[in-house]
Formats: sequence, C-alpha cells, structure tokens
Amino acid sequence: MLLLASLLAMPMAAQTEPDQLAYASKILKEGSHSAVQNLSHQERTILQATAALKGDHPSEALVLLDSAKSRDPLVALLEAEAHRQQAIHAMREAGSFADNIGQGEMLASADLNRGLGEADARLNSFIDKVNEVSGSPLDILLTGPDVENVFMFDKARNRLYIYQPDADGQLKKVADEYVVTGSVAGDKQRQGDGKTPNGIYRFIKKLQGKELESRYGPVAFPIDYPNELDKLHNKDGYGIWLHGYPMDVSRRPPQDTRGCFSLSNTSLTKIARLVKLKRSWVIAGENFEFDRDLDKQTLLNSVQRDIKAWQQDWASLDSEAYLSHYHQDFRSGKRDLKAWKSYKRRVNANKAFVEVKFTNFTLMRDPTRWPEGEVVLAEFDQSYRSSNYADQGRKRLYLARDSKTSPWKILLEESLKR
Repeated sequence: MLLLASLLAMPMAAQTEPDQLAYASKILKEGSHSAVQNLSHQERTILQATAALKGDHPSEALVLLDSAKSRDPLVALLEAEAHRQQAIHAMREAGSFADNIGQGEMLASADLNRGLGEADARLNSFIDKVNEVSGSPLDILLTGPDVENVFMFDKARNRLYIYQPDADGQLKKVADEYVVTGSVAGDKQRQGDGKTPNGIYRFIKKLQGKELESRYGPVAFPIDYPNELDKLHNKDGYGIWLHGYPMDVSRRPPQDTRGCFSLSNTSLTKIARLVKLKRSWVIAGENFEFDRDLDKQTLLNSVQRDIKAWQQDWASLDSEAYLSHYHQDFRSGKRDLKAWKSYKRRVNANKAFVEVKFTNFTLMRDPTRWPEGEVVLAEFDQSYRSSNYADQGRKRLYLARDSKTSPWKILLEESLKR
C-alpha cells in the first residue's frame, strides 16, 4: 500500500498551497469575481478541472471537462489524468491484490506532468491575479524616453508580463500571457544547452513571411543575446527569439523550446503590435517580485546616489577618487581595470577642467544574482566637455554590489551608437 499512498500524494505538477487552491476553486465555481468574469468558458473549465485534479477529485474534473465547448490537447490530457487518478482510487480499494499484479508501477510510469504543466501554469497565474500579485515590478526602476515598454518573462511562472510607462513614468500592465521557455531549466550558458537566458535585453529585429519557417508561427522577434554581461561570464549561443507555435499546434507544455520564448499564435499576433525594435526592453528571469515599493525606492536611491558620486569625482579631476567607483573585474571593450586606470590617469593629466552631465536615465535591475552580486543596468545621455575635448553620446553601465550595504561599482561601461 505504500506505493499507492505515494501515488495519491503526487501533485499534478508544481505544488500550490492548499488554502490558495481551495479559494481558487470556490471563486471559479461562484463566478462573481472579476478575475472569473473575464475568462472564456473554455479557460474557466480548464482552470476548474485543474483545481479539481490537484485537489484529488477526478470525478468532478471529468464532469467539468465534459462541458468543454471544444476539444483540444490540454482538455484531453486533463481527462487522461482524471482517469489515471480514478484508477489509482480503484486500486486503493483493491488493496494488496492490485499491488501484487504490478498495476501500481504501471500507473506510476504514466507521467503526464510535462504535458499538464500548461494547465498548472494557467492556474497559478489565475491565483496570482486573484491575489493581486502582479503589482509594480521591483526590477523596472526608472524608464527613460528610450523605453516604449518592458516585456518581463518569468520562467518560473511561465508568464509574460508587459508593462507600459505613461507620461509620468508610472507603469501599467498591458498584457499577461502564458509563455513557453527552454526545455532545460536554468540560465543559458552554452549554445545548444536548451536553456533560456536570464538577463536584460531588447528586441532588435522582426522576422516574418519568407524569412521565417512555419514552425515558428506567424512572426518572430530576436533579442540581443548575448549582451556584454553575458560575454563577461563566457556565456555563448545565439538566436534567442520570441516566436509562436508551429502552425498545426495549439498547446505546448511550459518547457518545450530550444531556449526561445514561445507564445500561442493567437497571443503572439495580439501582442506583436506592442513590439518596438530597440525600444521594447526584455527582462528574463525567475520569480519576479512585485508590490515592494519601499524596497524599490531604496534601491533606486542607492543607484542614483552612487552614479552621482562617480559623476562628481570624474569632474573633480581626482583620478583616484574617480577610479574607486570601478569594480575589480571591470571591462570596457578590450580594457580591464588595470588598463582603464592607466588610460584615465593619462587622459586626466592633460586637462584643466572637466564638465559632465547625465540626462534621460533608464535603470533596470537584473532579477538574477550574478557572481559579482546584484546587478543594475543604467543607460543615459552623456554630455562631456573638458579643456581639450567635447563629446555627446549614450552611455550604458552595468553596476554591481555584493551586499545591500556595499556601494555600487561599475562592472562594465559601453558607449552606445545612436
């Protein structure tokens, strides 16, 4: 009987808290909550059946699924799981006889979790919405005029959240979609490892028509992976896209790509109009944090303070104070910290004054902790004037700190092309 007990205790996929599951089931049944009223009949049925199966009520799930208006692969998988659970219940009634003929092992091998992951991700997203988990995201610190919107791919939740800043910089969530990611969990390291990268990127190209194979759906948007932070950590690979499903596929499990982000063709067509090349930012990671306004403001203040201190020390022509703002693992192009120090000391020695101004800031926190610690990306317009040189351009910094009490240090510095 131990095998049967362990089978009955198995979750359908990732674990959902029992009280959250019970509450979700209740409001799905009642239908009066605003989160339920916006659902199609099909989606509501799938969510109710998923909750019933996770609560070990297969007969209830089968009754619900029988009312589905259209038959699709996910409904069929849920029905198969319901029948599997019913069979396990029957075996429990049969007692040791069923164990002796090996039926327990056969049912245990019928693992449907991979296929049912989409149903689980949809239920967890519904619970997030009910609990208003998707408030202001911690990682979008400040949006400048170069930010049209931010696509946030949460690989743990299998959700794409899209945020649009208004004229005052306040963020509004304009989309929330189920997304499929790499077949292997974790951050991408090597070409062909099946992982989806974590980091901060932008969409840089649009592919459609003859440029795109039908297996990628109606349109695709490559991102600029690998970025300089990836290269610093020897991450490689290429061809990370947001794309659709094969034209004859309507459902996909949560981890089913070779490293890309994949939306259903219906969802992709709907959100494609939001993609503005080089102005639609991408943040990819796991378990994004929301509704932490005080922590977000504290984080923003700390970054702005340390960038301001760097700016002031730069203008002071105190080379040692200025260089103290750079990380020990700093890189800029081919220069490491030693070469950068030699270069800057030589340049500053010939100047009578320096004036430097920063405007139009964008600040994003990387949700992944890197070997150097917490990382923030800063982009801004830089106006530089000295006694023998003047220049204007766009600058990108990656800043890192190893604890919340440590100052931010410049890990990477780039001059960007307009």
